[in-house]
Amino acid sequence: MEETIRIRAIERQDWDTVLEKFAAENLEQVLEVLYSDGQKVGIICESQDGKCYINGHPEIDYFSLQAAATALMKGELKN
Repeated sequence: MEETIRIRAIERQDWDTVLEKFAAENLEQVLEVLYSDGQKVGIICESQDGKCYINGHPEIDYFSLQAAATALMKGELKN
């Protein structure tokens, strides 16, 4: 069974409250991933060079938002 998720952009002025290991000036966007019931799954950060990271882990990057969201849903990295 597939999970339904929602992805919403986090406003730039709120990035510092959700980011721990990234400098905001290196990011293009920060997205919050939620289950359909509103429960937070995690955060996806997209850098200016197009790489994606989940839950603020700069050691592992993903080539697309879809790949990062899939990894997040599968629980590959947790906060």
